[in-house]
Formats: sequence, C-alpha cells, structure tokens
Amino acid sequence: MDKRDLVQYFIVNKDLTMSKGKTAAQVAHAATVSTINLMSSQSAFSERHDDFVEWIQTGMKKIILKGKQAELEKLEQRGFFSIHDSGLTEIKSGSLTVIALPPMEKSEAKEIVGHLTLLKN
Repeated sequence: MDKRDLVQYFIVNKDLTMSKGKTAAQVAHAATVSTINLMSSQSAFSERHDDFVEWIQTGMKKIILKGKQAELEKLEQRGFFSIHDSGLTEIKSGSLTVIALPPMEKSEAKEIVGHLTLLKN
C-alpha cells in the first residue's frame, strides 16, 4: 500500500491585520476546535474519522495558507471549521480569522485550496 499524504490545511484571513502572535493564537484555536470536533461521534466530518486517526499516527502534517475574506467565507459556507475572533485585542469582534479543513489527502485538498499561497510571515 502506498503511503498516503494526509495534511490539515489552515487558511488565515490576509485581509485582517493581525500580529504574528495573534495569527498563531487563531490557528491554534482552529487546530483545537477541529481536533475536538473530529474526535466526537457527532462530528460534521464523521466520514473522515479514519483519515483523522491515521493523520494523528503519522505526524499531524499541517500547512498554513493565506486567503482573502471572500475566500474564507466560501469555505465557511461549505461547512469547514471557522474561527471568529472575540474582539478583545487586535481586531473587531466577529472577524473571521481562520478556516480549518479536516485532515485529508493532499491531492484532494488541492482541489479546494490549491489556488491559495503559503502564509510566510
């Protein structure tokens, strides 16, 4: 059997001005929320449970991308995990900061987010 390339993608809203620390916290929120959800028997992505378990067992590969507000909104409408800020520090309450996809084959994810670029700084 060929080794599967399972990856979890996070898309950061590049239309918001967030410090590196704020961005890291928002991605951490997305990682936590998605993991808790995927561990639940009530997960919106229950069909991906086996992928989730294999992803955990093979190093939990993650890739962070950047996208515009409208791109994140489209992903949110598709039911992917979304993080909205509480507005206590740097940005307005309710701002859509990060979208997380469940772990999936890299080739499958490319069909969803392949047009986006890496978040580098």
